[in-house]
Amino acid sequence: MMSKTKLYKLFLIASVMGILIAISLAAILLTRGDATRDFLTKPAAEAREAAPDFSLELFDGSIFRLNDHRGKPVLINFFASWCVPCKEEIPALEKIGQEYGPKGVVFLAIAVNDSEEKARIFVDELGLSFPAGIDKTNSVQEAFGLYGVPTTFFIDKEGITNYLHAGIVTEELLRHELDKLL
Repeated sequence: MMSKTKLYKLFLIASVMGILIAISLAAILLTRGDATRDFLTKPAAEAREAAPDFSLELFDGSIFRLNDHRGKPVLINFFASWCVPCKEEIPALEKIGQEYGPKGVVFLAIAVNDSEEKARIFVDELGLSFPAGIDKTNSVQEAFGLYGVPTTFFIDKEGITNYLHAGIVTEELLRHELDKLL
């Protein structure tokens, strides 16, 4: 049987080796020049990309095509009826939609990972007045690289995604971002 002193020394050596390995790995990861790191260090203006074009059938039966709105700022809000934060942000979206719609901003709500019936009820019960539809095939959310809801995209007049916000939007945030697009 090993003595306590030998066990302590073995533990100490193993701990030091573990720390050295962790530091080495951290140094390697921090100095890698990969695309992810480059993207994260680019200024926001350089990291902007063209919003993917799409067509979506709206709840009123019409078709929304993003490219049809080129020349106007577009706000796209991804939501789901089961999403509690989505429900919390609707009053702010509706108020700003009423305020900025007349200024030429196009608003669109897209339900994802939801049933059409529940999404329609959600929109009707909360009194959302701007166009809404459901991404039945998940193609729109995949094209936008959506990770969760609520997420709001702010697209400028040239069709470039100027900003995206994951989480609840406030009136202040909406005004701030939309004013930059006008």
